[in-house]
Amino acid sequence: MSHLHVLKTTSDSTFLKTLDQALQTLIEQDRFLLKRGANERAISFRLALHLQALLPEWNVDCEYNCWETPCHYMKQVVTGTTSAATEARTIFPDIVVHRRGTAENLAAIEIAKSTNRFSIHQDIKKLKAYKTQLGYQHTLLLSIGVDDDIGNSQVEVIA
Repeated sequence: MSHLHVLKTTSDSTFLKTLDQALQTLIEQDRFLLKRGANERAISFRLALHLQALLPEWNVDCEYNCWETPCHYMKQVVTGTTSAATEARTIFPDIVVHRRGTAENLAAIEIAKSTNRFSIHQDIKKLKAYKTQLGYQHTLLLSIGVDDDIGNSQVEVIA
């Protein structure tokens, strides 16, 4: 069972309930990945699939980069990376829930494993930019429990 700890809430918790359901499914169906501490990208992809099943009227994408206005115009500091980097930091959010080709943006989610050794400062800065510059309704920093922490996840709602 998932234990999603919300660090800061908003008036609309419907999306957070959906996210919690998707996390429960991730734990049930993808425990192997969580137990082995799989790459953040692999975990993000599986969570996105579970979110898509719960939100069929939305598009759920990982590391989406096809906006009408290119992201490099966002006032954002980005660390260069390659596809071989397993803990890469990029300008693209780990998961977005939106309607492609429109300005309808439900959620941008940055994911970190509970064993993450990197600072979350850049992720928070990125999420704030997605909220203010692209109008995402929910911007969330999600720490997913891995290894001995499976089932203990935390979400911080970024305003």
